[in-house]
Amino acid sequence: MQYCRNFKFILFFAFILFATSTATAQFDALLKPGTKAPVNSLKATDDKSYQFPASGQWNMIFYWSMFCHSCLDEIPALQKYLADKDSVKPFFIALDTKKMKTAIKNYCKKRNIKHPILLEEIASQTYRTADQWGVMVTPSVFVISPDGIIKYSHAGPMDLDKFFEEFAQMQQNATGSKTLPSNCQE
Repeated sequence: MQYCRNFKFILFFAFILFATSTATAQFDALLKPGTKAPVNSLKATDDKSYQFPASGQWNMIFYWSMFCHSCLDEIPALQKYLADKDSVKPFFIALDTKKMKTAIKNYCKKRNIKHPILLEEIASQTYRTADQWGVMVTPSVFVISPDGIIKYSHAGPMDLDKFFEEFAQMQQNATGSKTLPSNCQE
């Protein structure tokens, strides 16, 4: 009798694992270069809605969290780099949701962050947008071309100098033949 209960428990546990892995299988990989970028919209800390990526121009999508130290260091550097780049539309998306809105606003004020900070939303058991992009860690960054194709994706802390160099190269050589790293595509 005990054997039968254990066997039923093991079968039940295996079913739960299978069902969970099947339900989340579509969200388990960071979108790769060459993929069409999903179009989403979220509200920012200023309560305005923003659709991203913006069509017809270069976009940088940066998923981050207040609990990610490298994110907190990278955002001011990215803003400084993008300050004179009118051809790039940045979207900084906080996974911390509106529950952390005050802390996010204070962080941005203290560091003079000018770009809107979008607040991710929870949809049932998942993130509404981050799961579509395959975001599993922060930071996760994407560069999207004017035609809506992901040209670069990266998860985890970045070498910012290398990123800036690759980003400039992507823009300058969108149809060229220069070799880019494996996480980039022309």
